Amino acid sequence: MADEGSNIGGRPRPRRAIWGMVAALTGLALVSAMLMVAHGRTPELEKALFQLGLGATTLIAAVGQVLILGGLALLWSALRHRR
Repeated sequence: MADEGSNIGGRPRPRRAIWGMVAALTGLALVSAMLMVAHGRTPELEKALFQLGLGATTLIAAVGQVLILGGLALLWSALRHRR
């Protein structure tokens, strides 16, 4: 007989997991792009940094971090069992 308590959380939620992965990867791309712009040594990257300004680069990096954390939270909630 199967253990009835092993599937307490019900069925997995693949859509939530997919959206979590998309959000986390998008956030990772944003943060990586801002790090490349902020620490790049080519003239094009320095020009992009000055065009964006300090406020925009900080805002874009913050949005990227929120997307990473939100995506990881969605992944966590999609894969964990509910109690």
